Amino acid sequence: MDRRLEWASPEVRADIVRQVRPLRTRQRSRSVAVRAVVLAYAFTWLPAFLVFAVATVVAPSLTDGASVAATALWALQFATLIAISAIVTALRSLRAAEPDEVDADTSTRRTLLRLVGGLALSGLFAGLVLAVQGLSVGQIAVLAGVLAAVLHLLPLIAARLLARAASRRLDR
Repeated sequence: MDRRLEWASPEVRADIVRQVRPLRTRQRSRSVAVRAVVLAYAFTWLPAFLVFAVATVVAPSLTDGASVAATALWALQFATLIAISAIVTALRSLRAAEPDEVDADTSTRRTLLRLVGGLALSGLFAGLVLAVQGLSVGQIAVLAGVLAAVLHLLPLIAARLLARAASRRLDR
């Protein structure tokens, strides 16, 4: 059984985009922005809080012995910056959905650029939040690195492992 993925022709994908585009344009910018904010908070605040709280418990010197309430506030500030970024990204992608862009979204290069951009943005926002709290550069680097790994790399690894397990089940 040949299990290679075959992409549809550019004409077929462009036709699909033309059919779906009217549906997307009916969505109001406000609903797109609200959805982006809700999802950003839902998928960012809890992991960020867990990273900061666990770091406080395991290595209090990383957070200067901050309280749980302080780490919850840090996570909320970080999630707010991520939510603002999500609003901008969602509104920009809503306006930029052209048939010519269909090919660009499927490339490995584009996926890697989005992953690296997300990692950099997460690191930058975590650094900004933690710098305002008065943490040193070393503390910020460790916490931002762990946070970026938890938010971006662990889900990627989990998805790969789940896909591999699913393909093994299908092969049996």
